[in-house]
Amino acid sequence: MKRKTLIGILLFIFLTVATTMAGQPLPDTGQTRSYTNTHGEDADYTINPPSYTKLDAQGNDLPNDAAKWVMVRDNVTGLIWEVKTDDGSIHDRDNQYNWYDAKDVFIAQLNAQRFGGFSDWRMPTLKELAGIVDYGRYNPAINIDYFPYTKLSHYWSSSTYAYYTGSAWHVYFSSGDGGTYLKSNDYYVRAVRGGQ
Repeated sequence: MKRKTLIGILLFIFLTVATTMAGQPLPDTGQTRSYTNTHGEDADYTINPPSYTKLDAQGNDLPNDAAKWVMVRDNVTGLIWEVKTDDGSIHDRDNQYNWYDAKDVFIAQLNAQRFGGFSDWRMPTLKELAGIVDYGRYNPAINIDYFPYTKLSHYWSSSTYAYYTGSAWHVYFSSGDGGTYLKSNDYYVRAVRGGQ
């Protein structure tokens, strides 16, 4: 088994246990194809299938076939996610930040502008960010019908690496794997709001 695949599996197991212990709903991973004859694997169950709602700039629900939207509500967790664009704005898919600037510049600017009418935007925890990974997809491992312009790259979480606090956890949206990088590196970030 490849190391990256093993890391992704271990990350999902950790997040499953942590979420279940917290009593919060755990979104299904999107993995529906089974690669073994072993019963009890993720592909054998659909409990909380991914469900999203497109939202306009005021946070109002839009139909699934809406051509323009700026936020997405995860109907399983209740979290509201920023949608990336390709327009050169603060939401542009090409904007990268080191971990500190992701919070102190990007998130601060969203809150100062009251994006969507809210000022409580933040970086997602590792668990939250991994919750929008769709392991039934690859390149990108996310539903682009709701999360367009997602880069096949690393997205910061707010979660600091306990072993070395100069690093933080990220999710790699090409495959859904996770890992840590130095906080001084530049990567992508997707804002979220809602209960932790």
